[in-house]
Amino acid sequence: MRRFLWLVFLPAGLAAQRPAVSPVLPRFLTRQVDTTLSVWLFARPDAALDALRERLTTQGVRIRVESRWLHAISADVSTAVLRELLQDRELRRIQPLGRFKVPRTRTGPELAPRIITAPSAPGDTCGFTTGDDPVLGPSEMPYRRLHLRPLTDQGTDGTGVRIGIFDTGFDTANTAFNGITITAQHDFVFNDNVVKDQPNDQPGAQSHGTSTWSLFAADVPGRLHGIARGAHFLLAKTEDVRTETRVEEDNYVAALEWADSIGVDIVSSSLAYLSFDNGFSYTPSQLNGDVAVTTVAADMAAQRGILVVTAAGNSGPGSRTIWTPADGDSVLAIGAEDSLGTIAFFSSRGPTADGRIKPDFTGPGVAVCVLTGQGKVARADGTSFATPLLAASAALLKQMHPTLLPMDIRTAFRNTGSHRAAPDTTFGWGMPDVAAAAVFPAGVTALAPLPGAGPLTTVTPTFSWSVGTVPAFAMPVTYHLRVSRDSALANPLIDISTSSQTFVAGQALKTGNVFWRVDANAATGETATTGLVGPVIVPEWATLVTFNNPAGVVIDTAQPTFIWDPALVSTPPGPFTYDLRVQRVATGLFDIIALGLTDTTYELTQPLERNTAYRWILTVHAGADTSILRSQGSILVVDLGMPTATLLYQNFPNPFPAGGRDSTCLWFDVAIAGNVELDILDLRGNRVRRFVPGPDFPGVLGPGRYGRADPGTGGICDPRLMWDGRSDDGQLLPAGVYLAKLKAPGLLVFKRIVFRGK
Repeated sequence: MRRFLWLVFLPAGLAAQRPAVSPVLPRFLTRQVDTTLSVWLFARPDAALDALRERLTTQGVRIRVESRWLHAISADVSTAVLRELLQDRELRRIQPLGRFKVPRTRTGPELAPRIITAPSAPGDTCGFTTGDDPVLGPSEMPYRRLHLRPLTDQGTDGTGVRIGIFDTGFDTANTAFNGITITAQHDFVFNDNVVKDQPNDQPGAQSHGTSTWSLFAADVPGRLHGIARGAHFLLAKTEDVRTETRVEEDNYVAALEWADSIGVDIVSSSLAYLSFDNGFSYTPSQLNGDVAVTTVAADMAAQRGILVVTAAGNSGPGSRTIWTPADGDSVLAIGAEDSLGTIAFFSSRGPTADGRIKPDFTGPGVAVCVLTGQGKVARADGTSFATPLLAASAALLKQMHPTLLPMDIRTAFRNTGSHRAAPDTTFGWGMPDVAAAAVFPAGVTALAPLPGAGPLTTVTPTFSWSVGTVPAFAMPVTYHLRVSRDSALANPLIDISTSSQTFVAGQALKTGNVFWRVDANAATGETATTGLVGPVIVPEWATLVTFNNPAGVVIDTAQPTFIWDPALVSTPPGPFTYDLRVQRVATGLFDIIALGLTDTTYELTQPLERNTAYRWILTVHAGADTSILRSQGSILVVDLGMPTATLLYQNFPNPFPAGGRDSTCLWFDVAIAGNVELDILDLRGNRVRRFVPGPDFPGVLGPGRYGRADPGTGGICDPRLMWDGRSDDGQLLPAGVYLAKLKAPGLLVFKRIVFRGK
C-alpha cells in the first residue's frame, strides 16, 4: 500500500485534473503481479485523440478501437502503464471494458436466448398445418400480435430502409435469405468482411444472429416469412462466443460508427453487457444511461438519426434487471410477451438507476418461429427475438414515413402501446399497434384552441387538429369531436363526427372552462386520439367597459352613456343583440329598460335619481342563447348642491355582507346645521356602535351630504361611515336585525339593517 500513498497526498489542484477512475480498478492495481486490463480511456474535449493514440502506442499499449463519437480509445493496458495514465491530465475518465457472455444453462441470468426445438406434436411445430396462412404459416403470430397485416398485405416490406444488425454472426449462405440485399457486412471479431462462421469460430456461432436476422428477412415457404425483406441490411458480427476469447463493448461501439459511416436508419442488437473480464461489472447505480460506453454510443446514434432497438435482457422477473445499452434514454429497450400478452417470466424489468421507465416496449418473445439452419425452423424464447420484431416494425414505419426521426417512431409506438394508459417497468408502454402507428405516427395533434394561452377571443371557437399524412389505403378518416364542461366529457356541449380537420362551433359557448378531444378512425379500423385537451377558457360574451369598478363609481351626470366590448361570435348564432337594464341597489326595481340593442353603447334618455345607488345589467343574446353580465360595483349620481331636506338613506348593501363586500354604507343629508347623532342600535334599543359624534366627526355638522366618497377616489362610500358588524369596542356582533338611527335638527329616523354575520 505504501507505493500508492501518492494517490492520497497529491495536491488538490493536481488531483482535480486526474482522470476519474471506475471504482473497481484500484483493487487490481494493488496486486503485486503485473497484468493487462482492457479499458476505455476517455480524452478531455481539448485533447487530440491522434496524439493520445501515438503516445499510447509508444508505451506498448495495444489499441483496440478508436471512437470519434466518444472521444475515447479502447485499449489493452498493463497495470504498470495504467498507473501512469492515472496521472494523465489529458484523460477525463478510465473505465474497464465489458464483455458479452453466452449462457451455459437455461436458468442463467445472461441475455443470450435459449432456442427451443418444439416437440413433434401436431400444431406445436413451426411446420405448416391446415388453416395456417399460406405465406406466413406458424410465423403469423407476431404479425397478428403487432397488427402488421394491414401494412404487409399492402406490400410494405421495409423497402428503402437500411437496417444494421449486430450479433454473433450470420449464415449469409442460407437459401432462406435469397434475394435479400446486403449493403455491407463486417466481422469485428476477426476484422474481415465475412460474417458467417469461419474455421476459428466456435461451431454454430452464427446461429443466434441468423435467427434474429430471419425475423427480418428469411423466407421458408409456408413456415417463416420475415417482416422487412425489402430492406437493405448491414450485418455486423460484433460478438465472439468462443470461451477463451473476450468479445467486448468496443466492437459494439465500432460497429455503430461503421454503420453510421455507410448510412443506416435502424440498428437492431439482441445483445447486452453487464459483466466484465476479471470480475468487473456495472453496479446497479451505473445503469443510468450515462456510464456504459455501449449506452452512450447508442444514444449518440439516436442524435445522428439512427434508431437503436435493443433487447432489455433475459434476467427477469426481478426489478432493475435490464442490462446495457438498454438503459439508454434514446434507446428502445424491448421486453418479451407470450402470444396472449402475458409478460415472459425471463423478461428483464426496469427501472433504470435514475428512475426512468424501462423497458420501452414489449414484443412477441415466447415460442417465436425462427430460422435455425438450412430449411430448419424452430421455436425460440427470448427478448432477443422480440427485439428484431420491433425493429422490423419500425422499418415499416420508416418506409411509409421517411422523414420520421428516431424519437418520432418512439412516440408513434408509445401512442399505440397496449399499456400507454399506465406505462410501467414491466411492460413499458407495452406492445405497439404498428398499423395504427403507421397510419397515425404522430397521433392526432390538437392545434387550436389550446390551454395555457389565456381566454379565447371568441365564444364560437374553431377547433382544429392534424393527423399528418395518412396512407392511401387507410383513407378516408373520420373524426369524432366532443366538447364538454367536464374533463370526463360525460355531458358534451358538442358531439359530432366529421371528415374535416376543423370545426367551427355552431353555438356560442358559455363563459368558463371547456375540455375537448378528437378521436380519429381510419377506414381500415386504426384509431388515434388527441387525448383530453384543456381546460380552455371561454371569455365573457361581453366586457362592461364603463361603470364596472368593484368599489363603485361616482358620476356627476344623471344621463350617463353605457359602453361594452363584445367577444367575437360567428354568424350564426351571431350577431349579438343586447338588453340593458339599470336597477336600484336598495329596492331591486328597474328605472331603465332598453331591449333589442345592436350597438355597443347606450346613452340614457331619462335621468337617474341623484344620491341613489344603481347597478347595470347587460343581457347578451346569440340566437336562442343568452348570457347575463352585471356591473361589479354601484353607480352613484352625486348632487353637488346643498340638500334641501335632512334624510337618512337605506344602507347598502342590505342585507350584508353581500356582493363581495363585508361592510355596508351609511348615507345621510343634513339641511340645517346643528347637533347630529348617527348610531347603530340592537332591537332592544341599546346602542352598539356610534359614528357621529365620534373620532371622525364632531357633534355639530354643517349642511351637506355625508357618507359618499370623494369623486376620483375610486369608490362610492366614505370609509368612515361604513359599518362592518362590529361594536364600538371592536367585538364582532351576532347576525341579526339592527337599526340605523339618525337624530338631527327637526328629524329622528330609523332604517332597518340586516347583518348576516361573518
